[in-house]
Amino acid sequence: MARRKAAQPVEAKSAYETELVGERLRALRLAQTLTLSQLSALSGVPASTISKIENGQLRPNLVHAINLAEALEENLGFLIGRYRDRPEPVVVVKAQERSTIHYGDMGLTLQDLNGHFKPGVLESRVGIMAPGAHSGVDAMTHQGEEFCYIIAGAIRYRIADEIIELTAGDYLQFKSDIRHSWENAHSGETRVLWVFSNGLSF
Repeated sequence: MARRKAAQPVEAKSAYETELVGERLRALRLAQTLTLSQLSALSGVPASTISKIENGQLRPNLVHAINLAEALEENLGFLIGRYRDRPEPVVVVKAQERSTIHYGDMGLTLQDLNGHFKPGVLESRVGIMAPGAHSGVDAMTHQGEEFCYIIAGAIRYRIADEIIELTAGDYLQFKSDIRHSWENAHSGETRVLWVFSNGLSF
């Protein structure tokens, strides 16, 4: 009887994915003949941080990933392990087949609804927020539009200087080049459906 191959330890898999992210970032930067300093100026991400990412020493946080993707005019997926090496024009993603990515520092788990669909106009994710989850210290900006539908729980958005409280069944849409951030406003878990335009994904 053939033996099953042992599962790769989580730590080893994470380190491998971090290394791949760095390789992709370096390849894209060099393809555009950008120095570390030039990419830093375009993205607002410190050159030392970019160097660590490229060398597999650091996985970019969400804000840095968004800023680097914007500067390189690339889909964000290449920076966070959502790289699609086999894009398809038609995709069905069963509920039990959604791939996930965890942001422990944010208290956020994302389920990918696009699968291997060819990156294009729209990207969709289910966001599962633990109590206390938040988008980070820095506000985000990126091109295009974003909509958020609250499946369960509650979320608090700050868009520019406006605070917006949303609960289950509520819907929000906004131009995402406006500085924005969010946090779980529920004592328990919150679930949302996010859709992003301009092929932005995370």
